[in-house]
Parts: sequence; C-alpha cells; structure tokens
Amino acid sequence: MIRRKRFGAITLAAAIAAMSVFPSFAADHVVDNTKKGAMTIYKYDITKAKKAGIAVSEPANGLKNESAETILKDYAIEGVEFTYLRVGDVDTYSKNGDVKPVYEIPEALQKILKLNKQDAVETKNEKDYYLAFQIQSALQLVLSENISTKNKLEAYVKDGEKMSLTDANGKTVKTGLDLGLYLLVETKVPENVVDTTNPWFVQLPMTDAEGASWFYEVTCYPKNQTGDPTLDKRVKDRTDKKTGYKEDLTVSEGAKLDYRIVSRLPHITSTSTYLSKYAFKDEMDKGLCYGENAVLAFYDSTDKFETTNIDTVTGSGAVAVWTKDSGKFTQTYTSKEDGSSQMLIGMTKEGLQEINENYSDKYMVLYYTADMKSDNTVVVGDKGNSNIVTLEWRRTSEEYFDTLKAGTLLFTYGLQVKKTFSDGQGDPTNVQFLLQNKTENYYVKAVGSNGNYYVAGREEEKAKATVFRPAKDGTLLIHGLEGDAYTLTETHSDHGYSLLKEPLQIVIVPTKGFVSGAVREEDGSITITGASAKVDGTKATMINSLIDKDSIHALVKIEIQNAKGFSLPKTGGKGLYFVTIAGVILAGAGIMLTSKKDKTDIKCEK
Repeated sequence: MIRRKRFGAITLAAAIAAMSVFPSFAADHVVDNTKKGAMTIYKYDITKAKKAGIAVSEPANGLKNESAETILKDYAIEGVEFTYLRVGDVDTYSKNGDVKPVYEIPEALQKILKLNKQDAVETKNEKDYYLAFQIQSALQLVLSENISTKNKLEAYVKDGEKMSLTDANGKTVKTGLDLGLYLLVETKVPENVVDTTNPWFVQLPMTDAEGASWFYEVTCYPKNQTGDPTLDKRVKDRTDKKTGYKEDLTVSEGAKLDYRIVSRLPHITSTSTYLSKYAFKDEMDKGLCYGENAVLAFYDSTDKFETTNIDTVTGSGAVAVWTKDSGKFTQTYTSKEDGSSQMLIGMTKEGLQEINENYSDKYMVLYYTADMKSDNTVVVGDKGNSNIVTLEWRRTSEEYFDTLKAGTLLFTYGLQVKKTFSDGQGDPTNVQFLLQNKTENYYVKAVGSNGNYYVAGREEEKAKATVFRPAKDGTLLIHGLEGDAYTLTETHSDHGYSLLKEPLQIVIVPTKGFVSGAVREEDGSITITGASAKVDGTKATMINSLIDKDSIHALVKIEIQNAKGFSLPKTGGKGLYFVTIAGVILAGAGIMLTSKKDKTDIKCEK
C-alpha cells in the first residue's frame, strides 16, 4: 500500500454534493407498476480530475452520460459501498384541479429531516406525503446545520440493502428494485476518499428532462466532497499597537512576539470522515524561543479573531477556548542540537471528539508567544529568522495522512561603525554614542561591551539609554535593529578631538519576504526583496552578516572620522590668553585705546 503525503497551504474547493433525483410530473403518461427499477452509480475522483484540468458538468437528471464516463474513466474510484433503503411510496395528489406528485416520508425520517407533520401535503392511510422540494430543502438544511444528521441517516439505512463495491470502473449496479422513493447513503470508502457524498433521494421510475416519458433505470454520478483544511501563520510585535499580524516582520532583538496560526477545519460529514489526528509541528530558528503558553480557540468567522491575541482571546467571541489544562490538546517543547526549537501541538481523544461532533468548517486558531533573543544566534539581514509550521491530519484510514505548511519570517539588521581619527592618534574607546529610533521615538537599549552590542529593548528616557563605545580598533557593532529611521549621536569624543556637528541620520528599509503557499508535493518558496539603507540621505553600503555569511544586506557600513579642534595660544612667556580675551572684551565694548596725539599699541608677544 502506498502512503501519500501531500503538502500545501491551500485547499481545493469541495465538489458539489450529488443532487437528489426527483422527476418532473408527466401528466400524460402513467407509471407501469408491474415493472421493476434499477440503479447504477458511478464514483469518480472529481478532485483529481479538476486538478488535471478536466471540467465535466453533467445534469443530475438520472440519465446515463456516456461522454462523462469516457472523460472520467481514468479517475474511477474502486471500493466504494452504497446502502439504499426504500422509504416510501410515490402518489399523486389531486384536489380542486391541483395535481402533483407527493412522496411518503415515514415518521422516523420526518424527525431526522425536521419535517413538520402539519406541513404534509397529504395524509392517507396514516402515511404522510410531502412535495419533492420540501424533502430536498429539509435534507440540505439539516445536513448543513449539524454533522450528526449524516450519522443519523447512516444509522437510519442500516436495515437497507448494500450495493456491491464499485469496480475498477467506479461502477456499481442494482436491478430488480420495487418502484418508490429511495434514500441512498455512502457507507464505505477506500483510503483515497477523504469525504463521503451527502445522502440523497432517488425516485423509481423517473421522468425524462422533457417531461415526456418515464424511465426505470436511473444512473447517478455522486461527486466526492474533498475536505482539506487551510493553514495560515502570522506574527506581530507585542509593542506595536497599530500594525496587525503579518507574514513577514522587521523587529529588534529582544522583541516580544505574538504568533497566530489559523486553520479552517475540513468539512466533517459523518463518522466515516471523522478526524483521527490533527497536529501542528512548529519549528523556530535558534534566534527565537517559545513562551510555552499555547492556547487554542474556535471561531465561526474570520472577523472575530482578526485583532485578537493570546491576552484577549477569552473575550473574542470564540465558540470555545482551550487552555493547556483543558485536557483537549497537548503541547510539547524540545530543543535541537543546532539550537533551533520545536513545539508539538496535538489533539487528545477528547479534543478530537469535540472537533468531530461540533466544529466542522470552523476556524481553529492557535495562539502563542515567543521572544527574539539578544545574542549572536539571531540572523541579521535578508536571510531572516524563519518559523515554519506543519499541519498533519488523518481521517479514519489512519495509514494515510496529509500535510500543509505555512511560515513567517522575521528580519533584523545592524550597524558596523568604524571610528577613526585624522591623525591616527586618538583612542576610540573614549568615544560614546547614543542611538535613537526616530520612527517609533525610543532610545535603543543593548547588552554587550568592547564594541560588540546586541539590542535588548527600548528606553524612553535618554539618561537610561545604552551608551555605545567602539572597541580599541575603532569598530562598533550593533546587532538587531528593526528596519526604521535612526539618529546616531556622538556624545563624547577623545580628548582634543571635535564631535560630529550633527547626529547621523540612518534609514534602514527592511527586507520583504513573501512566503508563497506551498502546493501539493512541493514545499513552496520564499521570495525576497533585499534590504537597503541611507546615511544622511545618501545610499549606504550594506554588508553580509559577520556571523552568518550567507545573509546579505545585514549591516549598514559607516565610517566616522574625528579631527583635532582648533587650538588657541597657550598661556606662558610667549602668549597670554588673558590678553586675547581682554582684547575681545574691549573691542566688543567699543572702547578705543587710541588718540590723535598719542597712540598706544596692544600687541601679543611673539
């Protein structure tokens, strides 16, 4: 047996369910009650056919469609079982010139379909008869309201007859049937069918599309309803109150992060399609670490969770919220040899039961928090820090499984400042800088020393901001800046050297990383638009990461040179600051130390 493993972050649209087969009324012809009826059912994998570009739309009129059978022959499904049960008679209602076909529905079936007894068109011999549209509408409604209805219908036909399994052509036939109204239910499927067809009704005999005659051999082409879930992953900075969840994000080292994984649960129609496994394997690069606090919630629609996080999930309008103590799911955290980490989230037996019985097609949202570290494990530059989640789910054929993947990328950057002096004599370790994020108006806090720093947080007060000092060789490395606008201010230079006249204006335009939705049999791809930077309005060079050489556009390269300031004459035998200062004061006061008759010169000694 071949096990199939499918990848993807998208789902295939479910094929429409087989429509109930009721005839139009043929007033000019009479049913021959001496005849027997027959049913032929063809089962095809419409999902694969559509994926191959084959579009077939046959009318649900009960007639044989040889064209469709020819086109779809390569997509036949072998091993499907249908169970049928004759539920009642077909009669003609006639009153005051109003003539129409009506169908017997037994009381037990009325209750399943939620048909009101008083709505019956006719009651005769203690049998209730309804119109075709009443029965059809009721069936569609109850199937859409609750998956337990399908289970009830499967149980209802348990005393019926089973057709032979579909053959290699996807075909099964039953002849010699009494005329009347039948309920058909798909009761057994092979491993490659992930969802059963909704139950449907068939009348024997049927009227042709033109309403001209009756036919007694009805052919049905019920379609598979594929039930793949969806998967989406987003992240946001917990300090950012304006920006919502994103696929890619630029953050500082030390950032506190909110993660949200959204999976729309697959369509669950009955016990034969119940989920037997629903598990997430989440993997983080070594520069990130889990908060180990996952919470699960279930929603009817997307608008109810768009702005929520782990702190606000309780009041978010969720149908249900599961915490780690609920007993509905497990969470396990492990570290790998390469420093990366992994979170496993799996549904327990109790959790799966609740999902199978109540949450078909609902949105499952997994919330958790994480931190970006403040050390050399964080990757700066275009390579980014990835976080990939894989969803694995199984139905009742447990040897077969499907998977989906989705991911996020976190980007951070740095500065490589080279401090030099014009005469080559200054001591860079005496130089001090402050770094301010102008986009979000905070000073950068960092850990480190000797010219090597890692961003660790934000500080509103200037006095509490980190003072950055270059190493002895003049190198200053600051790792872990988000893509924003900054000012680098030199607050102290070495003795005798001038400060920078103005702070440097630095702008880092972050990487754009698009994580494409993976397709079947492929892991998807990441499309990168590289980062860029400007210093004082001029394009700056960005070099590769010094830690991960493969990550480009990582560090903004800056060189700052100080020169000695202008010197005034020194005090002593050959010059007096006092004389110079006095001269300036006198000149400023407008005092003239000369006369027409006698002129006294004030000179600086040479």
